Amino acid sequence: MIPTQFEDRRLQRSRINQITVIVILAFLVLLSRLWYLQIALGKELMVAAENNATKLLRTRAPRGTILDRKGRIIATSRPQFVVLALPEKLEANQDALNTLCGILQMTPDEVKETIKKQHARPGSPVRIKVDVALETVARIGEMRMSLPGVSVELDQLRNYPDGPAVAHIMGQLGEISQAELDAAHDNGVNYTPGDYVGKSGLEKQYETDLKGVDGGKKIMVNAMGQVVRILGEKPSIPGHAIKLTIDRDLQVAASRAMGTQTGACVALDPQTGAVLAMVSEPSYDPNIFVKKVTPTDWDKINQNKGRPQQNRAVYNVYPPGSTFKPMMAIAGLVYKQCDLNTTYSCPGSFRYGRVFHCWKVHGGGVNFNRAIAESCDVWFYHLALALGVDRMAKVARQFGLSKATGIDLPHESRYKDGHVGTMPDTAWKWKRYHQKWYPGETPSCGIGQGYIQVSPLQLAVAIAGVADDGKIHRPYLLDKVLGSNGQVLMQTHPEIVRQVDAPVEDFRKVQNAMRQTITAGTGRVANIPDITVCGKTGSAEDPPRPAHGWFVCFAPEENPKIVVVCIVEHGRHGASTAAPVCRAVLDVFFGKKKPEDIGSGNVQVHGD
Repeated sequence: MIPTQFEDRRLQRSRINQITVIVILAFLVLLSRLWYLQIALGKELMVAAENNATKLLRTRAPRGTILDRKGRIIATSRPQFVVLALPEKLEANQDALNTLCGILQMTPDEVKETIKKQHARPGSPVRIKVDVALETVARIGEMRMSLPGVSVELDQLRNYPDGPAVAHIMGQLGEISQAELDAAHDNGVNYTPGDYVGKSGLEKQYETDLKGVDGGKKIMVNAMGQVVRILGEKPSIPGHAIKLTIDRDLQVAASRAMGTQTGACVALDPQTGAVLAMVSEPSYDPNIFVKKVTPTDWDKINQNKGRPQQNRAVYNVYPPGSTFKPMMAIAGLVYKQCDLNTTYSCPGSFRYGRVFHCWKVHGGGVNFNRAIAESCDVWFYHLALALGVDRMAKVARQFGLSKATGIDLPHESRYKDGHVGTMPDTAWKWKRYHQKWYPGETPSCGIGQGYIQVSPLQLAVAIAGVADDGKIHRPYLLDKVLGSNGQVLMQTHPEIVRQVDAPVEDFRKVQNAMRQTITAGTGRVANIPDITVCGKTGSAEDPPRPAHGWFVCFAPEENPKIVVVCIVEHGRHGASTAAPVCRAVLDVFFGKKKPEDIGSGNVQVHGD
């Protein structure tokens, strides 16, 4: 028995020793693991733990406010609710995804595509839907326990109070593309996927000024991804405000007066080049582009045959028709091919190789003033042949025709040499068609037809030159960039880009003849009591469709403060379609009417 007891005790002792060794080894393993985690990987794991518990929620800076010349709001930012989610939480919880889709009325594929487009960093929330209704916010709050990683934030949304009336000046916003992201990164500008940037108009032209500096919140979340506490906050800095030369009243008046007509209207200050109004019709509501455009909204714009996204005032070109005649008259006076007493008879047509028609029979005794006031084509056919196309073109180009005006809008010219439209001469035709210029092509150019094409803005700049004795100003929309305290950070100064080489007396003669257009000629629609309006009507052929209707004017004659140019596509007679639009702008400018009193509708007046 004794040996057996001894052996049992030895066996017990051995097992105890083995267990002790195992415990010691396990303890050493745990200790080494603890050292490894706490010491070797301590900093790394601490960062990971903080990342799991804390998130950086970016607060987008409001875009700068855009004001008209009198400080009234043209574009601003309004509050909106934004639904955000942590992608990893939604991807791991199909029930939460389905619940969120039901609340937001989106499909799971739409949510996943939205997340994919934003290329979010792990642990960072992404925008699922913007500008959601208060009822939606309440539902998300009620079901927050079933929506891990989902939150709602208050953000800013671009807003244009006058909508379509300012669309072509403001341009539109759109989600930043990858190419734009890469370009911004190369230039050291901070954008992230999902940001909205200016795509056209002033929103694009002054993107750098309008874009603010984003802020953010450092938040703590629980295991469900729900916000527990805000750890810190960096306020966002709004973009700079910009003040325009645009007068909101004139802008709205021009838009209302255009009505359903297709065309454009431009108003300028002839003494500075400041743009007072610029309207293109048909238009669209720029507010629909400040968030994701629905297929219905996009189809409504994209399938509109009137091409509402085109800024016809700047980018479209047309034959100027008889509105070219004031420049022709200046050329005739400069080269002494006419004077106030130059007289021709108008039988209603002119034969030079073929028959060139006038819009009516003016009879005998058509002199300089009557030729402009009543828009006699036959008189200008004679003048065109006396001048020749090269001398006509030389003077017309001094007025800026065929050249980009330099307005502060993106991509005015699609050509590398900066030309817009056409002012032909013999060299131009040879370069373009490898053909010589035929004398029979000259009469048509004398009345603004043939190869001549201008944009409404170009023509407005040229007529401003007629009004201001040959000074050609660069048109501009930006008046000032303002800092947070209202200080002026940048200001545009009027710039004379060229001077028409003609004596002041020649301009006085043309101005007086344009005054007679309003008092006794084809432009009597724009005759305003107590205001000395000067103008010119025009009809530009566009076969086989009806002619375009033009009207140009400035006032008052003795000290011009405003130039207005309007074209109505296929409006036939400028006197009955374009002139009432210009009259409406003048009425508001001179305080005869208020913008809300302006209506649309053609006036039944016939003339060139």
